[in-house]
Amino acid sequence: MEDFNWSTEEPHYDNKQTMNDYLENHLTEKFECYFQDDSYAEIMDLSNEVKWGVHASGNGDSFNHKVRFEFIH
Repeated sequence: MEDFNWSTEEPHYDNKQTMNDYLENHLTEKFECYFQDDSYAEIMDLSNEVKWGVHASGNGDSFNHKVRFEFIH
C-alpha cells in the first residue's frame, strides 16, 4: 500500500497522537486494527485477510502527518 498523508488544523505533539488520529478518522471499514502500540499498529484487510504493519510519523511539521505500511502476510 502507498503511504497515506494528511494535514490537521491542530498540531500533533507526538506520533502516538498521529496514529490515534489515523485509526479513528482515516482507517476505512475495509480494515480492522487488531494491535496498537504507540506509533505502530497492525491492521487486517477484511476482504482478503492480508495484514499490514502501520508506522505513524510526522511529515515535515506538527500539522502534516503520514503513515507508512509494511506488508506482514
